[in-house]
Amino acid sequence: MKKLFTLLFLATSMICLGQNKNFLKEVESINFYGVDYSAAKVFGAAETPAQFKVAFDGINRLFITEAKKYDVSKKLKVRVNEISLDAVNQVNEAIDPQELMTTNASYMLSEDQIKQIVNALPTQKKPGIGLVIIAKLLNKAEAYGSYQVVFFNTETKEIIQDWATGGKARGFGLRNYWAGSIHKVIRNL
Repeated sequence: MKKLFTLLFLATSMICLGQNKNFLKEVESINFYGVDYSAAKVFGAAETPAQFKVAFDGINRLFITEAKKYDVSKKLKVRVNEISLDAVNQVNEAIDPQELMTTNASYMLSEDQIKQIVNALPTQKKPGIGLVIIAKLLNKAEAYGSYQVVFFNTETKEIIQDWATGGKARGFGLRNYWAGSIHKVIRNL
């Protein structure tokens, strides 16, 4: 299992190093939508799905309440027009608790599933660039959260650029533990 995790970590790291953010040089601003947990799975955790749903909401609120620590604008070097959590809050609220937990430590999302998640995000269809972080697997056994960073056209929902990433989970309490992995993702933008 450790070898599998190491290989997964190396593959994710190589993908992250290969990310192409050149398109942002021509972008004046983006709209940030937070973390979409609608297709995420949790592996190896003792907490209940209801506790996770509360934690997901709390993690997204950190983009407002701890804006300096979770500042995507600073890392991307592009102005964020607005942080609009309404869309992710809506899809996260609709998570089926029966579907959240998994016994599959290799759970992944396909490219088509990523496109479907972006299309299902209830954002206003006005011209611009949106950024959403899509949660994939929260693996408590490995203390690691896997995510997909997705930039998309807010009018057409066409994906402009995306890449797989992740971060080590750490912190006290369920929200802070998984927020630690989000903080790592933002630091690596």
